[in-house]
Amino acid sequence: MNFLELYLVIVGAVVFGYITAALFVETGIVNWLGAKTLPLAKFGIHPLLTQVPALYLVSPRAAHILASRLLKEGKIKPLDLYITVLASNFPMRLMFLYRYYLPVLLPLIGLIAIYYALLRLVFDLLLLLAVSLLGRLRYKGSQGSSFPEYPSPNLSLKTFKEGILKGIKEGALFVLKFTPLFAGVVLLIKIGAMKWLTVKLKPLFGKLGFNSLEITYITTAAISPPVAYGLIKVMIKEGIPTAHILGTMAVGNAMFSLLRSWWSYLLPYYLGLYPLRITASLLLLQAGLPILYNFIVGITLVKWF
Repeated sequence: MNFLELYLVIVGAVVFGYITAALFVETGIVNWLGAKTLPLAKFGIHPLLTQVPALYLVSPRAAHILASRLLKEGKIKPLDLYITVLASNFPMRLMFLYRYYLPVLLPLIGLIAIYYALLRLVFDLLLLLAVSLLGRLRYKGSQGSSFPEYPSPNLSLKTFKEGILKGIKEGALFVLKFTPLFAGVVLLIKIGAMKWLTVKLKPLFGKLGFNSLEITYITTAAISPPVAYGLIKVMIKEGIPTAHILGTMAVGNAMFSLLRSWWSYLLPYYLGLYPLRITASLLLLQAGLPILYNFIVGITLVKWF
């Protein structure tokens, strides 16, 4: 794993997100989008956060910057944020599947890719239904609230300059906070902490019903999912049941999220924007719940199907 390249990719993506978010704010696009997306409030989203699902599809960083600002101003509560973020996962998952996941795996493993995509969509759909119900009860009577009137977006050179400068400044502050944390995780990997964990888990996976090839997939996916994908083709040739392959993929995804995804993908979106308590809660919701779901589904499929 090239950690310098990974670091530069993360920092570059997040700083770009800060600049994009600042441009959305300075030009007034966020306010305009909020007025246009207000009908989403009927699905259980706070009226001031209805633009978050749309922003998630463009820039998750922009969505969180907007939400964090409203949270600091006391216009929303943490629960409002959690409801909106969880509700935004379903449309984002659909985009991820048709843009990135299925174009790679569908030609490689065929229908199994679709089955696995549906397994994950079930989780996001259930979350969407749950938080929508909670939101509708919480905001009962306010879904029809009118959004404040704002002028059309101001796409002038001045607002673009202000947005870019503000985004760069906020991005620099993020880099100062994120760099020590990233260095700490890399140190753990360098001294073998991650490999030690996967080695210790191998006997456990064996007891749960995973064979040697499936365990190899899981430990490989924990480090590099693209490399592990090639093993799925081998499992198909070996005649391993589809349920076992799906279960193995689910546990591999859980291991990747547990050892890498939360700190390299999710944490950068939250760090510097929210208090530690909010950051920890978002990580539990956005990483902890999917990890738990994938472990339960994966072990169930392998052990009992």
